[in-house]
Amino acid sequence: MPRFSFLPAALVLAALFCQGARAAEVRVFKPMEEGMTAMSLRDKAQAEGFAQAVLDAAQASLPTPLDEVRAEYFREYLTGRAEPYVQGYKVLATEASAAGLILRMDVTVNKAALRDGLKKLGLMTTAAHPVPVSLALPGDLDEETRTALQHMVVLTGLQVEPSGLPRVTLERAKEKATYKARLETGDREWMAVSKDIPTLWFDLWSHYFARESAFAPKLGGQVLDVTGWFSPDAVLEFDRVLRGWDYAVQDVEMVEMDMQPAGVGATWTFRLLDGERLDGLLRGFLPQRGLSYRLLAKDKG
Repeated sequence: MPRFSFLPAALVLAALFCQGARAAEVRVFKPMEEGMTAMSLRDKAQAEGFAQAVLDAAQASLPTPLDEVRAEYFREYLTGRAEPYVQGYKVLATEASAAGLILRMDVTVNKAALRDGLKKLGLMTTAAHPVPVSLALPGDLDEETRTALQHMVVLTGLQVEPSGLPRVTLERAKEKATYKARLETGDREWMAVSKDIPTLWFDLWSHYFARESAFAPKLGGQVLDVTGWFSPDAVLEFDRVLRGWDYAVQDVEMVEMDMQPAGVGATWTFRLLDGERLDGLLRGFLPQRGLSYRLLAKDKG
């Protein structure tokens, strides 16, 4: 029988749904503070729940998980900023008391969007190895702003050195309580202006890390052929599993499904990050299910 280079519409929708989602249950407790209403308490608890779910997904996606301090700073940063990575959620239970609110939620994180976000924040680059940076700060910088900057330096994975490049210069803008920052690399320079230090910081560094990613050595594309399934549903389940191995492969695409009388086969393309780890994952998953596979370098032509 001929090989099909297309998928039935229902399978395409299922594959797209599985492509970028990660569901997780989170439980947070938000203390009641003076002046809080029940609605604002719930909103803040929900924001912290989203932040925790995204942090958990990020730890699973990064090549090296963040240490305890960086993870806490990332959770703080994500609180109130995590919604772009949240694909959906369901409130499982709430328990209110005079002390505060306990909230349990099932949160679905969009892994593709999160992976892009981690690249822009530099965490994909600096998870294992810090980037040296020199800082030039105003002498009258208040303690709160100085502490916020220190948290950003640690979170981003930078190592402050007295001189050298990249170099960040921070100064007060003419507008009250607004800061202007400049990032220099020797051949490039970027500017950012904001009243919010985390926003200013990552507006600035996202340009640097995007450029670093663009000029980073590209690992070759790979083609994976797997045969021996009894149903298309099992193929889609493995598609979900393969996309979840994002510490070994990225940019996964299912390009073909072959439905033969003897069984179902499928082909994927992806970018390889860790060949040794992928080999171990494939050996541990496929043969014990009676499946055969071939892993080949993608034809550059």
